[in-house]
Amino acid sequence: PCPVCDNMEHLSAMDMTPELVAEMAAAEPVSDYAGDKLVEKRLEICGACPRLIGGMTCQDCGCFVQFRVRHKTAACINGKW
Repeated sequence: PCPVCDNMEHLSAMDMTPELVAEMAAAEPVSDYAGDKLVEKRLEICGACPRLIGGMTCQDCGCFVQFRVRHKTAACINGKW
């Protein structure tokens, strides 16, 4: 599940940008952090994916990719990483 779903009402009132989502993701404590190199690789893959909406949201799973890529145990719903 997306780590920000509990805050959906709060987030809907915000003007979300890829930069803001990245900033919020970087501030989130992650117990299973994937590491900088893997996070960057995953972000590159997501950035090239035609299913990425607005540079931040996966059209298929609905997550903000900047959050999802940071978790070692997370996986792309389309098997890309």
